[in-house]
Amino acid sequence: MKAEIITSGTELLLGEVVDTNTPYLARELAAIGVNVYHHTTVGDNPKRLLRAIQIAEDRADMVIVSGGLGPTQDDITKAILAEHLQVELVVDPMSLQKAKTRYNTDEISKGNYQQALILDDSTPLQNDVGMAAGIYKETSTHTYVLLPGPPNEFEYMVSNYLLPKLVEVIGEEEILRSRNMNFYGLPEAKVAERLDDLIQNQTNPTVAVYAKNGIIDVRVTASGPTSAACETLLDAKEEEVLARVGDYFFSYNQTRLHESAFSELATEEATIALAEVLTDGATTDYWSRALEYPDVFKGGNVFTALEHAHTFYQMKDVEDLSPAAQAEHFAKAAKKLYQTDYSVAVIGWGPEDLQDAAQERVAWMSISLPNDEIITQTVDYSRSQNPARWILSLRVSDFVRRAVLGLPDLRNVE
Repeated sequence: MKAEIITSGTELLLGEVVDTNTPYLARELAAIGVNVYHHTTVGDNPKRLLRAIQIAEDRADMVIVSGGLGPTQDDITKAILAEHLQVELVVDPMSLQKAKTRYNTDEISKGNYQQALILDDSTPLQNDVGMAAGIYKETSTHTYVLLPGPPNEFEYMVSNYLLPKLVEVIGEEEILRSRNMNFYGLPEAKVAERLDDLIQNQTNPTVAVYAKNGIIDVRVTASGPTSAACETLLDAKEEEVLARVGDYFFSYNQTRLHESAFSELATEEATIALAEVLTDGATTDYWSRALEYPDVFKGGNVFTALEHAHTFYQMKDVEDLSPAAQAEHFAKAAKKLYQTDYSVAVIGWGPEDLQDAAQERVAWMSISLPNDEIITQTVDYSRSQNPARWILSLRVSDFVRRAVLGLPDLRNVE
């Protein structure tokens, strides 16, 4: 099956919003055997949107449009497709009731009523995040899919409703199963190089490498007559992948790196605290999002200068100590303050100036273990051409994970 993805929205053409929906959906479709050969972006213009749909019909079996399902006048996607297919727009009772419940009234606005409309004789795709239902519509010649534009609504609907529907439709003879493996510590090119023989000689299963936000994903996709047959193929291929890059593997299915570390701490029923100096609080912000493990991270302190940390922790005669030694002092102090099993201290490099090629961006990390042993590492991002705050938070999270599990640190893996 061939599909074409159309993104609708003038804000996309003007560069005001970055399109993350298309690459996400293209990857997901490829994983279930749907080929995508064209991506199109069009503004909120009825004639141009209709023309984009007509062009897509000439070169694809399935036309997928993202955006234009909202409550405003420029949300035109449903109306344009309904007119094109000569079908009526009808109310989806579940979406209508959802709007009435959310706004606690039976007299909802015209815009919210508009969001509850779907094409006649279509299947609504439930929106558990937002208000506008998606639409799945089959005709004698094509399949049409309408999806919301906001990425959080889009990705949830694709993952939970569209993909299962497509697998059901196209997988009558053979089914497809994918396994997404997450790695940290090697660049994408290096991972691809180590897996080159698997990629070049792939048949079934297939192997693909992706990079997103500092994490490398290796997706293995297998086809077979049954789910069990697919799992057997995936297990064998995963073993081959791990034989090449297993030292950098941390989890499956795009799990965030700090959640992997916190999962290990939760297993131990252990707690952790954090002290950050000259880092803009990047790691504290990152860790605070681990809502799945609320009892693990007991808290952190963020300081904009070393002397502020010295004062807060009532530390004296430390100004002449090296940054590494100060990080160790801060780790001990945070552990005592929060009464935790583990504690981490990070000292960064202060204001970040990417225009200054000579700026040193060196950080010191110390972790205090339950037995009061302290491990300290130095990381240098001086040659990085990208803002390194969020990269540092990933490195700190992996530092913790490796310390908790007793794994070799990244410097000793290569």
